[in-house]
Amino acid sequence: MTTLDVRQLSDKVLTTAERVFKELKDQKMLPFNQMDEDPVRHELDRLLLSEVLGITESERPDVHEGLTLLRKMLCKEPSIHGGKKSKVKLEAS
Repeated sequence: MTTLDVRQLSDKVLTTAERVFKELKDQKMLPFNQMDEDPVRHELDRLLLSEVLGITESERPDVHEGLTLLRKMLCKEPSIHGGKKSKVKLEAS
């Protein structure tokens, strides 16, 4: 499986990644098995793709759409959802 080798990222890109994480670190996220409906995870993914990896939605909508599909597929995996029937709902802050 191909994965991102973060050791190959420049210092500038790593600084951008750190900024993105700091911006979102206090946001509440839904459990991992609900990642397909979690707006914070969607924003994190969008920012990492566009600002850190340089894969913008306007230039490569297929990549962003592919990530959306991957989230949906992962949430259907028994090893991810664990048979959970209940859904967590976050209160607006």
